[in-house]
Amino acid sequence: MGMSPFLSEIRDLVGHRLLLLPAVSLVITDNDGKLLLGQAKDTGVWCTIGGMIEPDEQPLEAAKREAFEELGVAVEVGALLGAYGGPRYRVTYDNGDRTSYVIIAFEASLTGEPVADDDELSTVAWFTTAEANSLDLGDLNRQLLIDVGLLDPVAS
Repeated sequence: MGMSPFLSEIRDLVGHRLLLLPAVSLVITDNDGKLLLGQAKDTGVWCTIGGMIEPDEQPLEAAKREAFEELGVAVEVGALLGAYGGPRYRVTYDNGDRTSYVIIAFEASLTGEPVADDDELSTVAWFTTAEANSLDLGDLNRQLLIDVGLLDPVAS
């Protein structure tokens, strides 16, 4: 889906200035403990499923919406893993936009077979934590997976 109309309107007003944005992330695992990640179509970086919370949207509903948009399937959202932010959750995009995310992370499981949306994600795949540790996750997603306890910070 790219940038939401709400965020696009804000960017028109503030340009590339640093924005604090609320977001959700789903840590989706299967029965074998493998982690589902998507590969971003624009950068090739692997990432968790999720995105920005829209105005007046409940975080739980944002998580379900993002999963359906990116994977084409519903998810069963489980426990709240935590809320994460700070300097390690800053991103500067190629166009110069700067963002500081506060991410609300949830455990989740799928109700069907995921398919990458081919808009934001080029592919999706399941990984063991050892396999995930060797992927190009980008700084933000690597930090998130460390913070939720799936990746070892020493091995990263």
